[in-house]
Amino acid sequence: MLTRRPGARSAVAGLGAESPDTQVKAPVSPRLSGGRHRPGAYLDMKIHFEKNLEEERQILLQQQKICRNRARKYFVESNRRKKAFEEKRKEQEEREHQIREQILQQRKQKVEEVTEKFQRAHIPFSQRRRTVLQRPVLPLEDALKQIQESNLKSEVNLPSSHRPIINWSLYYSSRKTSWNRRIFSKALKKIGVNRETSG
Repeated sequence: MLTRRPGARSAVAGLGAESPDTQVKAPVSPRLSGGRHRPGAYLDMKIHFEKNLEEERQILLQQQKICRNRARKYFVESNRRKKAFEEKRKEQEEREHQIREQILQQRKQKVEEVTEKFQRAHIPFSQRRRTVLQRPVLPLEDALKQIQESNLKSEVNLPSSHRPIINWSLYYSSRKTSWNRRIFSKALKKIGVNRETSG
């Protein structure tokens, strides 16, 4: 075993027993000192965090403005498209309604033409002849009215003894037959004779 010399022990003890003035103190860490910091460091950190928060708040406000403007644009655009779509739909409905009305009118005309042709084809020959003969009745009625007006004017100027007596109701009641036409023609001839005699 190694034995220590008595002089070495005293030398080590002399080195450890230095004066407090000659000893150099190492810097104390915050953990060893109980977690205490300087008040200036806290202020710096607080100012730094507040600046970051303000910047983030400004960024958020700008993003909100951008989002609101974008939403407003989308809303206006959607309303414009909706109105355009409604107008287009109304125009299309009106066109379809007009086309339907035209088709219905054409079908109605065709049905009327077909029914008229069918009725003409199934009318007996005697009735066809009557319809053909009855067509020129309208101008005869006009002529009769003119003759009546002229007779009334002439009868006003004639005395009562020379006025011809004509039963016009007989013609009006049965003017569709040929026999009544003959009577009417005879009455007209008599009126002409009476005018000549009165003149």
